[in-house]
Amino acid sequence: MKNILIISGIFLFFAGSQICGCGNSCSTANAQTLSVNQAVSEPKTVNLKITGMTCAGCSNHISVALKKVDGIIEHKVEYPGNLASIQYDPSKKNPEAIIKVIEETGYKAEIIKETQKKKS
Repeated sequence: MKNILIISGIFLFFAGSQICGCGNSCSTANAQTLSVNQAVSEPKTVNLKITGMTCAGCSNHISVALKKVDGIIEHKVEYPGNLASIQYDPSKKNPEAIIKVIEETGYKAEIIKETQKKKS
């Protein structure tokens, strides 16, 4: 009985070492093949001025809509302040499509253009 416990423990140890945290069997070769075969777009960030929000519930409403959008990596919608900072994958979404999602929730959005600093 003791031998069966030891053998099963060793088996579980080695089987567990072949499974990564995501629960799938992974290997370095698979990871290298994936990185070679798929081009990864550099994430971009767009900052938006949101109008029409009157409370924190409004910012939550926009956040829920943005969470459902494929291509949006991370977002932060602030009330008060009426600002949104959205990190996205440019191969899947563009700023105009993101604005459309926000406008479909009942709010207005426009891109905040960064002002260039004057050289002194």
